[in-house]
Amino acid sequence: MLRWLCVAACLYFTLAATAFADPVTLRARIEASGPAITLGDVFDGAGAVGNRAIAPAPPVGQVTTLSVQLLAAAASAAGLEWTPPSDLRQVRVVRPGGMAATIAPQGGGRQLSDAAIRRGQMVSLVYQAPGITLTTRVRALEDGAVGQPIRLQAASSTQVIDAVVTAPGAAAVSQ
Repeated sequence: MLRWLCVAACLYFTLAATAFADPVTLRARIEASGPAITLGDVFDGAGAVGNRAIAPAPPVGQVTTLSVQLLAAAASAAGLEWTPPSDLRQVRVVRPGGMAATIAPQGGGRQLSDAAIRRGQMVSLVYQAPGITLTTRVRALEDGAVGQPIRLQAASSTQVIDAVVTAPGAAAVSQ
């Protein structure tokens, strides 16, 4: 009887903690604004626990990935309710870097005066992971200076790729 009472109490407290958890959603673009990636950087609606660090941020101008398991555990430990999509395995986190001089172009949009890559330009993208290096051509969706994150698009699909500008006409993604 005591055993069933303990099981029931554990179940009650587990369900009660879940019932009072704050629901959050994953941000569409995750940017670390300081030396650590926080719950507020990752989730919309993190509220009072938004400043809680969950991992070191990548160096300025670089990109890193976080596993969904890490995010789910961090959210749960902070009392946040988040169920990851079944097809999501990891998320990318960028840390925007440096200051860039800007000028307003004739068309009214924003343009970097020191851009190494211009919007619409075909770019050589290098992907590096342990034991493999792949290179492909992609189209820039925005201007970017060396060391800054940039969004690119593969010519054969609508997939958007976050990378870092490494040189004029070149960008890199690393695992």
